[in-house]
Amino acid sequence: MNCLPKTLYLILAAFTVFLLLAPAGMGASIRGLTVDTNEASAEEFGWDATTFGAFCYPVNKHQNFVNDSIAWGERLRIENTDSTNGAFGTSGPSNHVLDKEELVYSTKPFCCKYKLVSELGLSGDSIPADMGSAFYWKLPFFAKPYIAIENDASQLSSIVCMQGGSDKKTLRTGETWDLGKGYTLTVHQVDTDGNKVWFSLEKDGEEIESAIIEADGTVESQAFTATADFGDGNDQLYFVTYVDSVFMGSVDSLAVFKYTWLVDKDNVLVIENGDEYQGLEVKEASETGLVLKNPDTITIDVDSDKKTYFTDSWYFQTSDDGKGTGGVGYILYPAMDLNNPGTYKIRGLTLDTGINDASSFGWDATTFGAFCYPVNKHQSFVNDSIAWGERLRIENTDPTHGAFGTFDPSNHVLDEEELVYSTKQFCCKYKLVSELGLSGDNIPEDMGSAFYWKLPFFAKPYIAIENDATQLSSIVCMQGGSDKKTLRSGETWDLGKGYTLTVHQVDIDGNKVWFSLEKDGEELESAIIEADGTVESQAFTATADFGDDNDQLYFVTYVDSVFMGSVDSLAVFKYTWLVDKDNVMVIKSGDEYQGLEVKEASETGLVLKNTDSITLEMDDGTYFTDSWYFQTSDEGKGTNGGYIIYPVTDVTIEAEPAPESAENELAEVEISPDETNSTADSSGSKASPAPEVRESNSASSESDDESSEQSPGFGLLTCILGLCAVFVRRK
Repeated sequence: MNCLPKTLYLILAAFTVFLLLAPAGMGASIRGLTVDTNEASAEEFGWDATTFGAFCYPVNKHQNFVNDSIAWGERLRIENTDSTNGAFGTSGPSNHVLDKEELVYSTKPFCCKYKLVSELGLSGDSIPADMGSAFYWKLPFFAKPYIAIENDASQLSSIVCMQGGSDKKTLRTGETWDLGKGYTLTVHQVDTDGNKVWFSLEKDGEEIESAIIEADGTVESQAFTATADFGDGNDQLYFVTYVDSVFMGSVDSLAVFKYTWLVDKDNVLVIENGDEYQGLEVKEASETGLVLKNPDTITIDVDSDKKTYFTDSWYFQTSDDGKGTGGVGYILYPAMDLNNPGTYKIRGLTLDTGINDASSFGWDATTFGAFCYPVNKHQSFVNDSIAWGERLRIENTDPTHGAFGTFDPSNHVLDEEELVYSTKQFCCKYKLVSELGLSGDNIPEDMGSAFYWKLPFFAKPYIAIENDATQLSSIVCMQGGSDKKTLRSGETWDLGKGYTLTVHQVDIDGNKVWFSLEKDGEELESAIIEADGTVESQAFTATADFGDDNDQLYFVTYVDSVFMGSVDSLAVFKYTWLVDKDNVMVIKSGDEYQGLEVKEASETGLVLKNTDSITLEMDDGTYFTDSWYFQTSDEGKGTNGGYIIYPVTDVTIEAEPAPESAENELAEVEISPDETNSTADSSGSKASPAPEVRESNSASSESDDESSEQSPGFGLLTCILGLCAVFVRRK
């Protein structure tokens, strides 16, 4: 390759900048329950808040969320209303076209009790008069919770602040609480007797409410409410707070606020038929709910490497075609990208202890989104006789507290060794092999095989060395099939965990590149690669002795192209695969990980169990590992006096630091965690365009720090081999 058009160079430079600006959570997502098009009937292509974790889900209202005749909250379904492309499911497993108005998103408001009322046990005349009622109506709209003004789903107001039952906000005299969306609450003074506080509510710096509250132990005195005319109603409640206590000290004077509830009265979203939101058109807008449908045909890209977006952030993910049951059809599920800063709950499938029997309390990668899930291997993941990947189940092995489920719906104690986490490795093909269609003698000799074995362990993927589940090596970098990394001469690619790849020089003819792999600044491998169009020349592999074996593959890369220009010399790398050979985790029976003890450690898989009994806290989270916990409803919110239970993990997406000259435009919204999936705004903006099909992001770990350093061409150089193997057992 002797020249590179200027346009292509600019594209490469722009792509590098894009990688630098990519958001922190790029690639993370929330999955919905999977559907096999060769197993599910047309009626089964539907998801509610219990089967798609992106939807708002207040667990204590479970019964009304899953009841089809009540159907509170959000639902997404595929309907067969147009015969042009046939129905989804068993009647046409290969169909992947949604005709107009066949994708239906609906949402219906549900009643909630003000925290001031529920936490203080108020009723009748004890409820402040301006509140009007103990209840308000909430409507989730594209995963963001709104207030349905006067229980009208077509008039929505954003929730600015909603303190949970145990939340407190302590303010000193003169201190201001930024509630969000321009609203602030300021404490002006505390009286000398220390039992009264003067505060005000402002919007964009202008006072809209002011009050002097006395903390005398009565709700009438300590509660403050405010109403205004907004939407189609007059004197609508928009603000509630409660002064829990006041303190006047020798140094500081303080006031403590609880049960604060604030909606944005100045920005009402009025929804009408024909409006478009997130690419879907409103077909029904009434007081009782909203129904939106796709105005245009949607062709789902049946490819595991691609996403088909049907809103700005929701998309359908599929397997490759032919990965359904019996090699017919495909696997399909909805998902949501986690690109906006915030804390999200990755939920498992909900179970009702009053309905589900003891054998039902188990989750695999299709029913708990925290687990690793390669969709193309779906059949082997859900097949109990193969059981690849991670599984979590509750077993009845100790009769002390009885079995979970219908046998004893109120039982909420897991005895010793009744919580079982297991994981089993699965085979994967190197991207170098699969993307280039290699087989037999075409596969580089040092690779040994077209396959390696991956084992997920507490949701993190590892390499099982020599297909041995007891010897694990961390994945440092794994480029996806369409990923490329462009490096200039002198530039270094930070692969992670101390590993770097540096391009030293490109030869003057522009068809060879000299690069090296380093660990903590020390060279491990060095190579001169010629981009001559043959795999033999363009691929580079490296082996080392680690684990219990010799000459184990730990690094693969492929030089896709090389360029020598008048300004820059570049090399493009693809299919890079790197594992951490210097830190091998050896797992043995009796070891403890994340609070669970290894009971079985063999080449074929791992089994861990709880060593102490676990008492589930009702209406709270009970951690059983460092990051996973069981969430339950209140007692009695399930069927037959039981309760609702599901596993959860929280994922936090950090905001990218804003440039010094730019203002941070992210508004903080406090939302009770048991009533919504995320504190992040999931955007219900009107008339947002329908997004195009976009390719998925790979799980590679990389940092793209640009370097302007350049080097001249080079002639014949000597390759230096440096290996360093240190075996460290990590518990």
